[in-house]
Amino acid sequence: MNMNNVIDILLTTYNGVPYLSEQLDSLLAQTCRDWRLLVRDDCSSDGTPEILENYRSRYPDVIMIIPREGQRLGACGNFSWLLEQSDAPYVMFCDQDDVWLPDKIEVTLAAMRELERQHGENMALLVHTDLMVVDERLNRLGDSLWFFQCIEPRRLTKLNRLLMQNFATGCTIMINRALRDLAVPIPVEALMYDWWLALVATAFGRVAAVENPTVLYRQHGRNDTGAVRWSILSQLRSVLNRERCRAVIALFDKALTSQEIQAAVFGGRYEERLTPAKREMLRVFCSLRHRNFIMRRYLTLRYGFFYSNVPRNLGLLLLR
Repeated sequence: MNMNNVIDILLTTYNGVPYLSEQLDSLLAQTCRDWRLLVRDDCSSDGTPEILENYRSRYPDVIMIIPREGQRLGACGNFSWLLEQSDAPYVMFCDQDDVWLPDKIEVTLAAMRELERQHGENMALLVHTDLMVVDERLNRLGDSLWFFQCIEPRRLTKLNRLLMQNFATGCTIMINRALRDLAVPIPVEALMYDWWLALVATAFGRVAAVENPTVLYRQHGRNDTGAVRWSILSQLRSVLNRERCRAVIALFDKALTSQEIQAAVFGGRYEERLTPAKREMLRVFCSLRHRNFIMRRYLTLRYGFFYSNVPRNLGLLLLR
């Protein structure tokens, strides 16, 4: 292993005993070998630190455990802190409970280098891929997370769409150093590190989506974030059931509030870099909750604050 590694893989762990070894084995089986693993455990109370130390002792040139300091940071905070420790040309993110397909790094790095060939390494660049959804025993639930959740990443390539819906799943992302330098530190108001990185890359750089799944995305009921199958039928049932409808509206309103807070922080940090049109769009987005019924819908239509598919957008216009 070259000590001047091309890629830093960031892994955060918390009580990961059931699946951690399988994930670490999948990293060690990658066809691309030019990487190192930076790990920070987030105050686990099970045998996770022992598993990490066992692997580190066997692969000392590959695995680096970052000493834990202070209190729990949570998934977003942990990844954000690790990202600030990285100095590699490229960074990837790893969840403790998934399994990487053998060519994940190779495929993603090839896409990243193609982006750099087109746009230059000084531009903020992000590559992400699809995922295969599996259960806790790795039995297949869906060949594509994008299809499973009715997400179309190529319809989320503009900042107005990304304010509403994230297209990039963290464990599939690779970023270059230019994006890392522009995005850190990730603020506590960010809904998740992957969403923040996608916002920065979309506003100031380029994004590439690889349609092939590169990760077995394990669903086991304890995921920090997970895959929820989306369907028109399930949404209609929620609308027709009064109690479920109220719950959906409450969750919807909470999500929009969080999105507006994230957008406000984003606009504040990058105000001088943003074009006047983007600054105005962010200002309008952050004001929607304070507009009346008609004006909210008018501004939503005018600025294109939409999700990636029509049924979700119809629900948006009904509920917002």
